[in-house]
Amino acid sequence: MTVILRPTRADELEILDAMDRQDHANQYVIQTGIEQHRKNFNDPDITYLCIENSRGELCGYFILVIEAGGKSVEFRRILIDRDRRGIGQTAITEMETYCQRQWQLDRIWLDVYEDNEIGRHIYQKMGYVPAGETCFEGRKLLFFAKTFEHSAESYRAG
Repeated sequence: MTVILRPTRADELEILDAMDRQDHANQYVIQTGIEQHRKNFNDPDITYLCIENSRGELCGYFILVIEAGGKSVEFRRILIDRDRRGIGQTAITEMETYCQRQWQLDRIWLDVYEDNEIGRHIYQKMGYVPAGETCFEGRKLLFFAKTFEHSAESYRAG
């Protein structure tokens, strides 16, 4: 399956906010609301990327946060629309390539609720390794990270 990542437009934030509230997502996605999305969207350290299929249909989105020094990115959110399931792993692979080309980073990290078994399975399958844990609002939150070795050639546009 082909997926295309592109920068999100401000006029799409309401669509993304509606995706957050879908039944399959609301137990794992902190409901920040449209105002927080607008605030985040205007933060230069936060990147929103839309996920589209080969027909140009919006299927989901990422929120990425560049950390100080620019060598690490927090993979804050991936959300796939309920009717577009099955593209998440391809989208994550594309996001990793985007991050390496855009920021030449060394590491991507994320957190996932312990009870999100599907998410944990996918992240581990894709090479993310456990990197700690904490508690958030009474739920165990697990941290995973993936490091990248790179050379100057890895960043040539393909």
